Amino acid sequence: MNMEERKVAAFTGHRTKRMLRGDADNRVLAGQIREKVADMVMYLYGQGFREFYSGFAEGFDMTAAEAVIKLREHYEDIVLVAAIPFRSQPAWFDPQDQLLYRELLGQADRVVMLSENYYRGCYLRRDEYMVSRASLVIAYWDNVREGGTYHTVRKAVERGRTVINLYTGEEITKVTDL
Repeated sequence: MNMEERKVAAFTGHRTKRMLRGDADNRVLAGQIREKVADMVMYLYGQGFREFYSGFAEGFDMTAAEAVIKLREHYEDIVLVAAIPFRSQPAWFDPQDQLLYRELLGQADRVVMLSENYYRGCYLRRDEYMVSRASLVIAYWDNVREGGTYHTVRKAVERGRTVINLYTGEEITKVTDL
C-alpha cells in the first residue's frame, strides 16, 4: 500500500515556551493553537485520515494528542499512536505536564516505545519513525531553520510528504519552500 492510500498523519511542533512565543501563560494563543489543531484533525478525518501519530513531548505534541482524543469522543475509529522516544521522557516535564502526559498516554490506542533509555539523537529517531509511517505531517513550526521541528519538517519534505504548517497556514511540499 503506498502512502497516498494510507491516510496517516503525524504531528511535529515546538515545546510550550517556543510554541507560545516565550509566554508560557499565554492562554489566548494556546487556545488559538488548540482550535487550529482540532479543526485540522476534523478536516483530515473528513478526508479519510484515521491514524494520528504524536511524539508526546510537552507543547504542541500533547496539544495535538488532546485534539485527537477529543474528536474520538464522536468518531470511535480514530487511532492515536504515541511514539515515545525513551521511557523516562516525562521526567523532564514540569509536574502539570507530567500529569497530562500520563492521562493522554493512558488514552492512546497504541504506544511505541523506541528506547528504554535516553541517548543523543533519540528525539530525531522518534521523529524519523513517525515521518516514515505518515503520509502527511501537521506542523507548528515558526520557520526558524534550527531545532527538532525544523529537522522533522525537512525530513518529511525530503521523503515526499506534504507538511501543513499551522503556524503560517502554508502547505510545504518542496525543500525550496523551507
